[in-house]
Amino acid sequence: MLKLALAIIILALGGNAMAHATETFTIYVTRHAEKVPDQVDPGLSNKGQQRANNLAIMLKHTKLEKVLSTKYKRTQETAAPVAAQFNLPVTTYVASDSEALAKALLTEQRNALVIGHSNTVPTLVKFLGGDDFELSERDYGDVFMLQFHADELIVTRLVVTVPE
Repeated sequence: MLKLALAIIILALGGNAMAHATETFTIYVTRHAEKVPDQVDPGLSNKGQQRANNLAIMLKHTKLEKVLSTKYKRTQETAAPVAAQFNLPVTTYVASDSEALAKALLTEQRNALVIGHSNTVPTLVKFLGGDDFELSERDYGDVFMLQFHADELIVTRLVVTVPE
């Protein structure tokens, strides 16, 4: 009986330590890179492909566990270099339901990259706890790094550049 009680105490302490360890995680949210103009479901332009590769370089020392993208070619192609670098699949999410995506990400508490659109990135960042902002159709390269630690959120806006 004593051994059973001891085992339960050890499991309980270990469980708390494990739960505490997962309280720190980072979510990166960015818009897809530049797309080829005037196409239905366009892919990335040459500049967009360079930006997607630069995003992978920027994130190479992170500990990403998940890469998410909408179903569109431009978001999938933006996610591809990062996913390949970490040997991760690209998980598709519904672009129109940022609130459900935010809830899932906050529940999972995993380091993740989310590729979205100019009209979905601001909404997702807000649902994750960040401030309001706007992205125009010409804004590319902004990466919102949301660092969660216990009850604290630090949001940093980074930029992935491409030489002209």
